Amino acid sequence: MVVRRDEPFEKGFTSITELDGPHSEMLLDFGILVLEAGETFGDATANRERAFLLLDGEVEFGFDGKTIRAQRASMLDEGPWALHAAAGSPIEIKAYRRSELVVERVDNTQAFATTLYDPSNVRSQRFGEGTMQETSTRTVRTIFDAATNAASGMVLGEVINHPGKWSSYPPHGHAHPEIYHYRMFPDRGFGFAQAGDEVRRVTTRDTLLINGAIPHPQTAAPGYAMFYVWMIPHLPNDRFGPDSREFDPTHTWVMEDGQRFWPDRPMTNSEAGEEL
Repeated sequence: MVVRRDEPFEKGFTSITELDGPHSEMLLDFGILVLEAGETFGDATANRERAFLLLDGEVEFGFDGKTIRAQRASMLDEGPWALHAAAGSPIEIKAYRRSELVVERVDNTQAFATTLYDPSNVRSQRFGEGTMQETSTRTVRTIFDAATNAASGMVLGEVINHPGKWSSYPPHGHAHPEIYHYRMFPDRGFGFAQAGDEVRRVTTRDTLLINGAIPHPQTAAPGYAMFYVWMIPHLPNDRFGPDSREFDPTHTWVMEDGQRFWPDRPMTNSEAGEEL
């Protein structure tokens, strides 16, 4: 389903999914935190691992006796800053101008060192490049996952769905539920999100809630870059990783080396998968 948000988020924290409330089937707390210049937010939640991803603004992250200043003016052109803390580890965020952050939390009491991820240590990859006539070229940033932090109970990343192209393609699913939170550039843009057989139009500030095992390909309208944050909880005895994705076998042929598509490949009356 899509959780709509037509207006900018207000100051403070706006909850979208809750472990003990609405949309608990996502197995994550997720919401948007807005701080005005001069405001400070502190957190030391005892039983939940937490991540704070800067979308826009300028803040100072405080943790372990350190303070590090971060700023971000473009989600497309600048890599992410994200503070990742174990349950009970105190953190503080001070805003120097109006700032907007994604907050992701999960039930997890395993200890690990608080980490500040920045553009220099976030894995950024170009998926789909050189295949499918560049129709599924997208930028995927993995901030942290099972390989980065073996004690973490969740995954956090970003995708830039390039204008007019597809992402999460070929259609794939996984046992784990997933949350996509969207921003469009320009802001009036739109895209289409599929979850199973349901297709929804998505716009800036919308959130897609994807149940486990549901295929979820996406596409952006031409002229509009579709940015989304992706969040996944690990499951007991089933941690999410690159091998967790299960592609729809009907469409995996498009990824094979040397595949050609119309108009580079002529159309005939032969069956699909043969010479077209």
